[in-house]
Order: sequence, then C-alpha cells, then structure tokens
Amino acid sequence: MENETKARGSYRTGRERVERILDAAHELFIAQGYRATSLRDIARSAGVSHPAVLRYFSSRGEILTALIARLDAESAARWERRGEEGGEPVSASAIARAGRAVPGWIELFTALLGEGTSPEHPGHALMLERRRAGIALAIDSYMRLGSTAAQRERELRLLVAGWEGLQILWLYFPGEIDLVGQLARHESDLAGGSAPEPAVAAEVAPESADYGVVIAAAARQYAAHGYYETSMQAVADDAGITRAALIHTAPTKRALLDAVLSGLFGAPADHAEVLGLTARPRWVTAAEVVLICEATVPSHPAHVFFRERLADARTSVEGMLADEGVKDPAIEADWVVGSCLGILIAWLYEPELVDPSALLQGILSRVRSRAQR
Repeated sequence: MENETKARGSYRTGRERVERILDAAHELFIAQGYRATSLRDIARSAGVSHPAVLRYFSSRGEILTALIARLDAESAARWERRGEEGGEPVSASAIARAGRAVPGWIELFTALLGEGTSPEHPGHALMLERRRAGIALAIDSYMRLGSTAAQRERELRLLVAGWEGLQILWLYFPGEIDLVGQLARHESDLAGGSAPEPAVAAEVAPESADYGVVIAAAARQYAAHGYYETSMQAVADDAGITRAALIHTAPTKRALLDAVLSGLFGAPADHAEVLGLTARPRWVTAAEVVLICEATVPSHPAHVFFRERLADARTSVEGMLADEGVKDPAIEADWVVGSCLGILIAWLYEPELVDPSALLQGILSRVRSRAQR
C-alpha cells in the first residue's frame, strides 16, 4: 500500500511538473516566439532545472506538439459540452471564434503549421493526421457541398486553405483581418452548393534560375530547421564549403538570411505566384512557408520583409478583383491571398493529393461567381 501511495504521488508530481512546463512554454512562445525560446528559458520560467525539462521532453518541438495536442483536447471537450447543452453548432467560423479567445492559440498553431511541413519535425505526424482526420470527418458531414465525395473534398480543402492562410495574415496585420467573419461568409456561400468547376490551368514550366550554392544550402536548412536553429556551420556543410568561405560570402547569420530573402523571395507576390511556387524545388517553397510562419512574431528579423510582401500581394489582388467588378474587393483579396498560403501549406503536407493550381482556380472561380449574383 505504501509503495502504491508513493507511486501515485510520484505520478501526480510528474504530471504537475509537465503541466508547469507546458504553461511556461505557452507564455514564452507567445511573448517572444517559438524559435527564439530555448529549453533553458522554459525551465527557468517553470521553476525547474534544465535536466528536469529534458526528462519529459527531448526537444522544444516536442513541447510545441504537446501544447497543440493539449489545446486540441481542450477544444474537443468544450465542443462536446456545448453539443450536450444544445449550444452553438460546430462550424469553421465557430471553431475559429473559440480558438481566437484562447491566448496564443493562433500563434502556436501557426508556428507548428509551418514547422510541421518538414517530415523531420516531431509535430509532422500530428499535423498530418489531424488534417486527414478533419477532412475525412467533414466530407461525410458537409453533404451540401456536392454530390460526390470528391467534390466535397475539393470544397473542404478550399475552406481549410483559406482558414489557415487567413490566420497567418491575422498575425501579420493585427486588427485588419476579420477571420471569423470571412469564414462565416464563406460557409454561408457554400450553402448554395459547390462552385463552378474551374478551367484547368496551364502547367507552369520549372524556372531555370540558378539560386547559388550558398543560398540554396541556407534555404534547405531553413526548410528543415527554421532560421534560429540553422547554424552557419550547417549551411557551410550543406554547401560543401568551409565556414571561412561562407563568412566571406555572408559575414553574419542575419546577412545570410537577408541574402536568401532577396535572392529567393524578393520578387513581388501576387495570387498567381502559387502556380509557379510548386514548380520550383520543393525545399525553396518549404523554406518560404517555414519562414513566413516563423516570422509572424514582430521581433523576427524577417517579419518586416514578409509583412511588406504580403501587403503588396493584398493590394495587387484587390486591384485585380476591383478591375473585374468584384464586390468588396479588399475582403475577397484577403481570402484569395490567405488561401494561396494555405494551398502551399497543404501541398507541402500532402503533395500527392493536393493540386495547387486547381485549388487556386477553384478559389478564383468562387470569388468571381459571387460577383455575378
């Protein structure tokens, strides 16, 4: 009996310590960003030793994954209680509204969304499984979206793409993006049935530009590990050069990041960019997605770069839609730009199932069909 009591006490202490670690990480990830937070920072904030943190989590990625899993479980429990109490039905806009009320939920989810595109990340399997499970469940629920499962899956992928991309825009442009309103408007529009089938887009030929050995090596490392965890030595090793040679090309880690941003992602972004991004090497698109999600924190050295780039994209698409006579072109532009981001993320997770060009044409088809009503 005494041994059982000790075991229960030890287990309870361990669970309490895990929760303290997760709580501390949650606050730090919101305050200074996931990548800028070290395990020692988390240990200090949680009031435990660094070895104690490593006893429960082998990496910061495992902590982030555990946080998302905990938030998912809490969210599922809330919706189950609401269903029993006859509350608000489950919908994308309702889930987004509830998630927005949880401090740091969008920030944490977006961080894992980008990083989890790398198969090497500990959260990759979790994110891939939750995407697949969500689509499979919704295909049976959203019968109004089309007569076939394939049609319903297409519409749901468009909805998820817009949702995930708008969350990124919401972080870059605080107070400008009506995330809940956009989703509610889109869901209401879906009640009318599936959008017209878009014309098949022409295939985009791969670009022949030479990105440079060093820039390519840095981008591959960013795709797998993000900016903060990529060392100059790792880039040098990837490029097959000495660290001294790398420093001659890019004297600092920040200079190397700037070289990648201007060399690979410097061209103005617009809605059509998605048609070309998937024709580039996968690691180039993966690097951009990881950096965009990572740089939502204002203190990140690439934050201003991507904010300006996304602002240009919003303005460009708004002008295009206004010229076509689309009603509320600014609102529609945010949906299109956000959806482009979401499409790329979906393609990185499931390249064998996602056709970026077809999804983009589907988004534009629905936006244009609204203008004709």
